[in-house]
Amino acid sequence: MKRSSVLEQRRKLVNPEVRQSVDLSFQIVDRIHEILTERNLRQKDLAILLGKNEAEVSKWMRGTHNFTIDTLVSIEKALNAPIVEVYQSKELATS
Repeated sequence: MKRSSVLEQRRKLVNPEVRQSVDLSFQIVDRIHEILTERNLRQKDLAILLGKNEAEVSKWMRGTHNFTIDTLVSIEKALNAPIVEVYQSKELATS
């Protein structure tokens, strides 16, 4: 995807924490879109699987939605695929 130089200049001015949050949100949306594409599904199909309104899922897929853990778990269950992977150190895993 070609990026606009104007947008890239503005992006540099955004608070790093906000930028990190938005970047993560877009990565989540990209992953959901990837799964839908692989399975030849549409946003409408995901909405049906989740028992949600298609407009709500459409808002999520714009990349600016603040996903809750519950929502991510519901999407993972509906698609039977991981959305977010969390790094866990060996020390934490054996506690």
